[in-house]
Order: sequence, then C-alpha cells, then structure tokens
Amino acid sequence: MEDIESQQQSLKAIRDSTQSLLNCKANLIQNIESLDHKEKILDEIVSERQRLTKEKRMLFEMIQSVQRDIEAITEAETSLGKERDELKKSVDRIRNLDYDPLHDKVNELRSRIGLEKLPHVQQELEAQMARALEKRRENWQQASPSPSRPITSSPSTNRSRRRR
Repeated sequence: MEDIESQQQSLKAIRDSTQSLLNCKANLIQNIESLDHKEKILDEIVSERQRLTKEKRMLFEMIQSVQRDIEAITEAETSLGKERDELKKSVDRIRNLDYDPLHDKVNELRSRIGLEKLPHVQQELEAQMARALEKRRENWQQASPSPSRPITSSPSTNRSRRRR
C-alpha cells in the first residue's frame, strides 16, 4: 500500500508539475507574443521618428532658405528705398530750383509776345499716365475671356488718383 501511496503522490507531483509547466509555458508564450508586438510597435515608432526628424530637417532647411531670401529682399528693398528717396529729393530739387523758375520765366516771356503758355510738366506726366492706363485697359479687355465682365479700376489707377 505504501507503494501505491507513493506512486499516487508521485503521479500527483508529476500532475502538479505538469500543470505548473503548462501554466508557465502559456505565460511564456503570452509574454513572447506581447514582446513581439511591442518590438513591432517600437520599430514603427522609431521609423516614424526618423521620418519626422528627416522631414523636420528638410523643413528647417527650407525655412533657412526662405529666411535668406527674406534677408536678401529686405536688403534690396532698403537699397531701392534709399535710391527712391534720393531720386525724389533730386526730382523735387530740379523741379523747385530749376524747372519751375525756368518754366515761369519762359511762360512770362511767351505771354509778353503773345504766345500761348507751355503746359507744366505735371500736366504732361498725367496725360502720359492716362494714355498708359487706357492702353492697359484696352489690352485687358482684349485678353479678357468674357466680354460681359464689367470694367473695374485697377489698383494702379486708384494709386495714381491718390497721388494727385
């Protein structure tokens, strides 16, 4: 009987050990599957981070390029602004010190002998601008795909009106 009890205990121990082994195996398989899943996700995340880092680098280079362009444009704008201001001063100086007095003198001399006064340069410039605007309007109408579109004034026309 002791032999049978011993065998029963042995079988019970084997059954318990086998059950523990099966539980351990199931736990191991579950952890391996979880590990594989986590590694795949981690690989995807690392790949995405690398892609985003590359994109960030490209965007940063583009921003740097745009910044250099902005700086170059700003320099050109400043330079042209200075040139424009100098030309305005020169035009005003020539108009006020040379042209206007000479124009007034010529017109006075012409009126003394009965000749018609000469138009002021500003009148000639305005007439020239009006002709250019009219030509632009005609070109626009010819290029326009639909003849039924209403004619509106362009921003340059509004700008020239503001100067007067």
